[in-house]
Amino acid sequence: MAALTERLKAYTGETWAAYIHHPWIDAIVEGTLSDERLRFFLLQDLPYLADYERIYNLAFSKLTIDQHRQFRPFMQMIAGFDEGATEIEMLRLLGCNDFPNDYWAALPAREGYMNHLVRIAHEGTAIQTLTAMLPCSVGFTEIGDRLHAVDISGYHPAFQKWIECYRRPFQGAHVDALLDGLVPAVEGLPESEIEELERIFLRSTQHQIAVFDAAWRLSDDWPGPGSWKE
Repeated sequence: MAALTERLKAYTGETWAAYIHHPWIDAIVEGTLSDERLRFFLLQDLPYLADYERIYNLAFSKLTIDQHRQFRPFMQMIAGFDEGATEIEMLRLLGCNDFPNDYWAALPAREGYMNHLVRIAHEGTAIQTLTAMLPCSVGFTEIGDRLHAVDISGYHPAFQKWIECYRRPFQGAHVDALLDGLVPAVEGLPESEIEELERIFLRSTQHQIAVFDAAWRLSDDWPGPGSWKE
């Protein structure tokens, strides 16, 4: 199973390392990330968690019968998984009780990432859509591996909860289940279609970096009035 993800990551060149070792991520690992930077990320992430579920459902609706059988353990694993409740709890621990619940709150980096995923989900195949989602899942798991050795006993409760999200057994298990379906589906594709998956994977990784860039610099405003503010 590693062969597919290693090929996709290799296609990104240095971009994958720039994602996994982004300054925002490194600061989480080192325990130096500011409350403001975590809050910025969560406020942008929260409204879009519903879209992640919709995108998966669009992908599942395009699976063949054989593929559906392969992906069923993954589908069952993510059904009912509520990341939003965790992020709301974290925001409240950070002193934020006023947060957006509509899509107009999106700043450019977040909207660009979600528009990319939604476009692939509507225009592409099930396998292309699941590949577009793969950098988030695989990256989260790799970052969690970096965090396993970190002693978080002295961290702010919100940071403890966020790091535990990265380190939870669910992360690795759901990536394994996703790849259990994805790998055999990709093996039967012509090389030209696998190369298209490489481009999709790269663009999703680039969007991941853009979202972390915005959270790191605490700035990603649209020009003119109308941005949602905390």
